[in-house]
Amino acid sequence: MDIVLQPKQQIAFTTVANEVLYGGAVGGGKSVYLRSSAARWCMEVPGIQVYLFRRTLRDLRDNHLRGPMSFFFMLGEMLKSGHVRHRQVENEFTFWNGSVLHLCYCDSENDVENYRGSEMHVLLMDELTHFSEYQYRFLRGRVRLAGLAVPEQYKAKLPRIEAGSNPGS
Repeated sequence: MDIVLQPKQQIAFTTVANEVLYGGAVGGGKSVYLRSSAARWCMEVPGIQVYLFRRTLRDLRDNHLRGPMSFFFMLGEMLKSGHVRHRQVENEFTFWNGSVLHLCYCDSENDVENYRGSEMHVLLMDELTHFSEYQYRFLRGRVRLAGLAVPEQYKAKLPRIEAGSNPGS
């Protein structure tokens, strides 16, 4: 999978910070950035657990599972080869190296309770301003490494939180 990023996306993608807010106007590539980042972590860190959130299931599907830059497009060759599997019922992609990309949503304030026991190595929140402060803080509290064997080049970057936001909302 070749990831071609815009210059500002590249800065966010390569930063050594372990908490990133990528903002911009509508159509600025925030969701593409988050998809690219999710795929990168899953491919490069065996066994990593990446959680990508949108506020609603409909937004999650419309923004990340449909269209020309969706996960199905980005991961197409790996899906065809069997290196990545989409598990529709579980709403996740599993990778050949044991990594899992969980596609999640928190439609109501209390939906965060579904993730109480989760160990999130990477938390990605698309359209951060659509979540309440309570939801953000709760999910942020699930971000930890526990027993993940992190490759040396990523030790300063993990665990990690990345969010996209439109300043207009």
